[in-house]
Amino acid sequence: MHYMHGMKKLFLLLSLLVATPAFAADEDHAVAIKQVENYLSSLTTIVADFNQVSPNGEVATGKFYLKRPGKMRWQYNPPTPILLVSNGKTVTYFDAELDQVNYVPLDDTLAGFLTKEHIQMNSKATKLVSFTRKDGVSRVTIAQRAKPDEGKLTLEMSEKPLQLRQMKIVDAGGGETSIQLQNAQYGMPLKDDLFVFIDPRGVTPRKRR
Repeated sequence: MHYMHGMKKLFLLLSLLVATPAFAADEDHAVAIKQVENYLSSLTTIVADFNQVSPNGEVATGKFYLKRPGKMRWQYNPPTPILLVSNGKTVTYFDAELDQVNYVPLDDTLAGFLTKEHIQMNSKATKLVSFTRKDGVSRVTIAQRAKPDEGKLTLEMSEKPLQLRQMKIVDAGGGETSIQLQNAQYGMPLKDDLFVFIDPRGVTPRKRR
């Protein structure tokens, strides 16, 4: 059951969603940050295998799908019984082993950062914590502006050309979950049905008023 604890912890981190020292906001950094924002905003779809390492060292694999704006899907391979889906408004977390479903508004999560139509590191919802460029890799760390101490998300991108390779999620206690994207394909057509959660329990969620 250790991996179940890790999966639930990841979901909570994503719902809140390695900090480095504060960046110097010089002109070169400002230009580089804008390039990263433009690159992320230009992404239409991503399909990639992922390899996840939790703070306790447990490893999980699966398939990641992104369709901007608003939609994403984290589909874990067995034996991890987890599915996480965003339909553009709600993030749904399904635990097949526990037979449980949780729903969180997408706008309340750092998980939804990549799904924004126009990505800005500094916005009403998020703030830029750090930005570094070293050895051909750009790293940008953001936090929720309203809850900066409750979790941080780091995106790692290779340069020339810019390409998203890895994500790191750090919780308030310093625990780090690393997610590496592999065999990524960009710009592929993806059907919207992929981002609709069909509850296998046959339960229809009540609509919010």
